[in-house]
Amino acid sequence: MINNIDFLLNKPEISKHLKLIIQPLAPLSMVSEIPGSYYKTLDTPDKFKISGLLENILGWHFSKNDRGKIIKHIKKKSARKKDYVPQPSNSGFQCLLVDYFEIGMVFKQPSVQYNDYWKRSFTRLDSGAGPAHPNGTPNLDYSIIKEKHTFLKNGNISDFFEKRKRSYPMFYTTPTPREYIDYEGGEMHISIHMDPKLFDQLKNALLENSTAYLGNSEGWVDIKIEEI
Repeated sequence: MINNIDFLLNKPEISKHLKLIIQPLAPLSMVSEIPGSYYKTLDTPDKFKISGLLENILGWHFSKNDRGKIIKHIKKKSARKKDYVPQPSNSGFQCLLVDYFEIGMVFKQPSVQYNDYWKRSFTRLDSGAGPAHPNGTPNLDYSIIKEKHTFLKNGNISDFFEKRKRSYPMFYTTPTPREYIDYEGGEMHISIHMDPKLFDQLKNALLENSTAYLGNSEGWVDIKIEEI
């Protein structure tokens, strides 16, 4: 369910004092910046990560293009249009809710950080001797498997890929080192002040679903919000 976004046209009123309780269901990897070859996690989620989590609960899975359109609409129609300055995260994610809450003290259980490999997705329409895209995916349309086997007896993978791009997945994957944090079953408690309209929408959304992802799509958590 996608909840109403009309309240984004109103000036934020940060008057609700709440406690956000996050129960990680899997190890998390909360990367705050676009890295080079290594993805380092935060110990606790920052404001942008919390914003993304709340958007997930609300069902706001907007594309980059749609987010741009929403921001333009806010600038044009909002009661706060003169004061509205979009706040992208360090990774370039355009958050829509960061003006509607503030976070305070964070309490977390003891945690363990470790390195693992993450399947990073790319798309490339390259060619050459051994293109990354066809060599980086184990999947292929079953209807051309026999054709591929016959073709490669006398041809090469580059030529086959150029002829059959639509039969390959859109993305290929490559293993990338990434840091994860395991809270070992413990919860995070975060003091948060929030706009009442945002709180009302979250309260209704949580009646139907309290799970979402935090950090990346593997970092599933269960959340509760309590009034203080």
